[in-house]
Amino acid sequence: MPDEATVRAGPVWWPRLIASDACQEWRELRVWVERLVDRFGLDVRAVPPCWYRHNGLVEALAALRDCERACYAPTASPAGGVEWLRALRDTERFCRDAAARTGCSANEHRPDPARAWQTDDAEWEIFVHADAQARANAPIAIALGGE
Repeated sequence: MPDEATVRAGPVWWPRLIASDACQEWRELRVWVERLVDRFGLDVRAVPPCWYRHNGLVEALAALRDCERACYAPTASPAGGVEWLRALRDTERFCRDAAARTGCSANEHRPDPARAWQTDDAEWEIFVHADAQARANAPIAIALGGE
């Protein structure tokens, strides 16, 4: 069970961390991930040694750590342990899928694949304008009996 010093008010959102906070979070997350792998015998297909080089794995594992903290906080529901195990199962599945995309192994890191498509700016603007117009007209449509 996490001690009260490790229980936070909310989850860590990695894109918003400043440099000094990120250094501390990295250290804490590394310790937590290595303990998790040992506690549950997770293999390299779920958490490869280069997990920290893959944003999807970092965010998934950090979210799982935050979930564990919440599930075992002093104010948590008695069902917190079961919620934690469900989150572990789901996150392990997510991590396996993410790691499979790169093919990283115990001895080799491979970078995440690059995005293979580009957004058409003109089509994007037409879509956003149409969506905004539909939202602006929604109260009128509802008042007239539409959806």
